[in-house]
Amino acid sequence: MSSKTISIKESAYDRLKALKGNDKSFSDVILELTETKTNNFDNIIGKGIDTSTEELEEMRDRTEDDDEREALLRRH
Repeated sequence: MSSKTISIKESAYDRLKALKGNDKSFSDVILELTETKTNNFDNIIGKGIDTSTEELEEMRDRTEDDDEREALLRRH
């Protein structure tokens, strides 16, 4: 397997090292963080969260509807 050398800020290194632990390589961590998944937001909001795009859109719509209702009630 070939390898590449990259330069990163020390703060980025510290974060990667914290995520790495003793059981992963830096490459493993970078691959996990940059993995593209459709309808899966593990790399954004955390492991073990199983929320689809449709569910997030529904929650957003529900929140916007709630905001509109609250604004209407406050006017009266």
